[in-house]
Amino acid sequence: MWQSMLVVVCSLAVCGCSRSPAEQLAYRHAEEQYQINMERSERYRQSLEQGNGENTAPIIVTVRPAD
Repeated sequence: MWQSMLVVVCSLAVCGCSRSPAEQLAYRHAEEQYQINMERSERYRQSLEQGNGENTAPIIVTVRPAD
């Protein structure tokens, strides 16, 4: 009896837990950004393998503000 009740309660808990629309949007955005990053990383790796002697990656310099 308790086992079947536990199964019912667990299944209701699992089915009731879904992402809100905002969470779904954030998750979808994160997945899309991941794919973009992977594609860019692959293109960068291929450009390095071609070995034209130039680094095609932008150089980003950050400056820490004075205290």
